[in-house]
Amino acid sequence: MEIIRTLTGDMIPERAGAVYYHEHVIARSPVSREKEPDLELCDIDRMVSEVKLFKEAGGTLLVDASIADFGENSHLRLEISEKSGIPIVGTVGFGQKEHHSEQVRNSTTEQLYERVMEAAENGYGRNHLKPGQLKFGTSYGFISESENRCARAVARAQKSLSMPLFTHTGIGTMGLEQIALLKEEGANLEQVCIGHMDRNPDLWYYRELLKNGVFIGLDQISKIKYCTEQTRIDLICELIRLGYRKKILLCGDMARQSYLTSFGGGPGFGYILKVFLPRLVRQLTEQGMQEEQAMDIRDDLICNNPRQYLSFEA
Repeated sequence: MEIIRTLTGDMIPERAGAVYYHEHVIARSPVSREKEPDLELCDIDRMVSEVKLFKEAGGTLLVDASIADFGENSHLRLEISEKSGIPIVGTVGFGQKEHHSEQVRNSTTEQLYERVMEAAENGYGRNHLKPGQLKFGTSYGFISESENRCARAVARAQKSLSMPLFTHTGIGTMGLEQIALLKEEGANLEQVCIGHMDRNPDLWYYRELLKNGVFIGLDQISKIKYCTEQTRIDLICELIRLGYRKKILLCGDMARQSYLTSFGGGPGFGYILKVFLPRLVRQLTEQGMQEEQAMDIRDDLICNNPRQYLSFEA
């Protein structure tokens, strides 16, 4: 039976409505504490309030993509889920090289694989919670030696477990190289999302990625420091025209206090559902599409596609 694995237990995919496939509700990294305190997300009450904004906007499920602590703070994510009433999917794996601990840097691919398998099969953190997503990351324009080992370990785990796998790309680069590595390791590309691709708004590149059966993540929505919302919407419309509406995942990756309403920032967890998606639907109808069809596409992008991505055989 297919399930979506959350920190509060397995759920039937059909129960999931609007999904944020890549967010962060707890982030306690030594990197953020020392260099960028804006990246420190550790106030439980504020994050519960933020997740409730997502719920009030129509959200039903979100994925916490933080993996730096490898489960140390998993109980805090569970607390946020229980207090907000929103199921949260946990993630295990490895980030890009600057987030690799000395232990990770000195581990073999096999040792890293065993670590991921142990966490996925037996749980992690003090509550032994099971993740519902795997992850690895690569740098801007290259894949380091330790990133290569981590990526291969996670790819092998995905082959063994048949779980969804998210890849962090440095500014939307190295996606094709990630796919080549995943193929070498026998991963199921239908359960892979190449993330952060709206950092690199290149339609040709998207098409080359999508030819391999992967999902692509346009998950920097609201961050006009990278590209305008109109650029994102035009790219989405063109991908829909090309037949890829079932392979697009949307999110905001709002991993800073300054992005979150509950910390006095913005636009917050309500933005995509309340502002961005209505604007996309409006553009589709202005281009001649019937409103019912435009709403069906909206539901694919925020409900059906992430549900498909996150589902796997238990």
